[in-house]
Amino acid sequence: MKDKRDQFNQQHQSDQQSQPHRQHSRQQQQPDGANSANGEHEALVAELTKHRELNRQMQAVMDSSYDGIYLTDGQAKTLYVNRAYERIAGIQATAVMGRNMRDLVAAGVVDQSSSLEAIRLKQQVTIRQVLHNGKEVLVTSTPVFEKEEAGGIQYVVTNVRDVSELVRLQQELQHTRALSERYRSELEHMKTRILNIPEFVIRDRQMLRVLETVLKVAETDTTVLIQGETGSGKGRVTRLIHSRSKRADKSFIEVNCGAIPGSLMESELFGYEKGAFTGALTKGKMGLFELADGGTLVLDEISEMPLDLQVKLLKALEDGTVFRVGGQKPVPVNVRIITATNQDLGEMVKQGRFREDLYYRLHVVPLYLPPLRERKDDIVPLCHQFLEEFNRRYQYQRHFTPEALEYLMRYPWPGNVRELRNLVERMVVMVEEDRIRPSDLPEHLLTLTGTTQGEDALPDEPLYHQLPLKEATKLFQQRYIRRMISQEGSMKGAAQQLEINPSTLYRKLHDTGEESS
Repeated sequence: MKDKRDQFNQQHQSDQQSQPHRQHSRQQQQPDGANSANGEHEALVAELTKHRELNRQMQAVMDSSYDGIYLTDGQAKTLYVNRAYERIAGIQATAVMGRNMRDLVAAGVVDQSSSLEAIRLKQQVTIRQVLHNGKEVLVTSTPVFEKEEAGGIQYVVTNVRDVSELVRLQQELQHTRALSERYRSELEHMKTRILNIPEFVIRDRQMLRVLETVLKVAETDTTVLIQGETGSGKGRVTRLIHSRSKRADKSFIEVNCGAIPGSLMESELFGYEKGAFTGALTKGKMGLFELADGGTLVLDEISEMPLDLQVKLLKALEDGTVFRVGGQKPVPVNVRIITATNQDLGEMVKQGRFREDLYYRLHVVPLYLPPLRERKDDIVPLCHQFLEEFNRRYQYQRHFTPEALEYLMRYPWPGNVRELRNLVERMVVMVEEDRIRPSDLPEHLLTLTGTTQGEDALPDEPLYHQLPLKEATKLFQQRYIRRMISQEGSMKGAAQQLEINPSTLYRKLHDTGEESS
């Protein structure tokens, strides 16, 4: 009995000792399936996390895009829009999510759909689209196909760019170009009309506009007030107005109000009856208004007219009649009045030196003639015009050297066109040779342009851009050759540096009017 109990205890003890080993063996056999499942689960979780992170990154990228992004499926159902599209279209994403593009077109959210076109054509499509808020956008829809060869369209990705500002700028550009073309056409028209006026040589744009106004106003009988400095051409403009008017074959009378004593001005303008004053003609006398009847009367230096006479002039302009000195009956006159002055009448009105009512009566069409110093482009053409005139008159062939013309362009011309014309006549008459050089010009002109050294000293920056191409080229060549001769100290050295033959250099000096030494 005892032996059996001992045998049982030994067996039980042996079983207890071997049980952990069996459990361990079962644990070693069981995990092959369980561990595999656990690994797959962890891999799926990692993959899902990766995709979620990628999706988050893609979402961040699309939401940070300045352009709108619109995504539909292959049937044009809206799947996604980014924040930029919400901003551009002025709508929330919830207003379009899940809706078909056909419905959005029908509802007026967009005027047309590039997504529908991309699905229909199965290719990338770009169109201009107008949104419900009036914005114009440029949209490009790109279809994304399924992986299978014959697969259909899976998605359509649309890029939306707001081009409203671009369209506005394009419209402004077109408007500016149209204005530029109109101004160019008008300028060409002005030039064409003015080229038919042989007594006027004008290149300056400001003066071209003045002359265009002159030609327009000449066709009417309106009163004209011409203001400009002494010698700026006011007299020539008054004659042009008359010659281009319907009164061209009638009287044209000019009177300088500053040259007539105040006590005689009334009788000169309006005339007088016999016995009107001591020394009056027995028959009386017609005034300038009557003499100019049917034609044009120019009142130059109108600023010099006495205030008491300004009242009578105003009445004559308003009533179309004049009263002779000593007369009782109004004399009807049909006269066009043009006034001119070198004073600022507006300032004189403020100072009480000119009647305001008369000023506004004369100021119907004001013309301002810019001084010659403000119209540099006209100096050279005017020089050539005056040269031609005086060469023909005195039987000479004078011409200005390019350097002399440069001085003329730099001179401020306080006497304006009149001073220039007188200078040209003086040069034609006084110079010994046909070439008019800087050394031939008056000393005061050289002084005011910065030098008294004649043609050996010139301003630093020649005005090439204001010379005709031929004369500018000639002036540059002359300066360059002379500088090279001075630098090298001899004609031979200069020719070597210029890489030309000495004979060619001599010929070029002769062509530019330089004397070899």
